Amino acid sequence: MAAYLGRATALLWPERRRAVRAELYAHLYHEHLDARLRGLDEAAAWAEALRAAGPVWGVALRLAQVHMGGLTVRTLLLGAALGGAAYAVRPHLTHVPLPVPAQTQPVRP
Repeated sequence: MAAYLGRATALLWPERRRAVRAELYAHLYHEHLDARLRGLDEAAAWAEALRAAGPVWGVALRLAQVHMGGLTVRTLLLGAALGGAAYAVRPHLTHVPLPVPAQTQPVRP
């Protein structure tokens, strides 16, 4: 749970992170309680709550959009896309070994 909350709030400004983490935990806790009322055990109820919340990076992007504004999220996504494009078009360097003579003679002064 701590890892999920940490990843989900990783894109937020540090001063907002604690409050949003608490809000997200409260939401997950209520999902957990609903699952317990449906008869699931403790571990299965938490797993169901996390499944209902969705993939962590999707949650992180949605939280960043709500709490930081859409421009920040678009900037992050654009940076990731440009970084991926730069990686994809980088020159492919191959290591070509230098030729080694079959027999070397010592150099005399």
